[in-house]
Amino acid sequence: MDINYLLGREQVSLHNALVARSAPARIAHEGLAIAYGKLLSATTFPHRRMPGSEALSAPAQESGCWEDDGGTAS
Repeated sequence: MDINYLLGREQVSLHNALVARSAPARIAHEGLAIAYGKLLSATTFPHRRMPGSEALSAPAQESGCWEDDGGTAS
């Protein structure tokens, strides 16, 4: 795959994770961003994590509980 394609898909996934309206959607987009990052790391391109991407795992403001989306609390 083209490096520009992977970079673009990673950025779209990061953006989608930030604007996701539910926890399952956020988790799915974070997973895609991580997968694209791993593909980029396997290339000769000097890939690094986006500054502030640690905040992606922080829960976003939601109108309801994420358990209503099929998740369970542990």
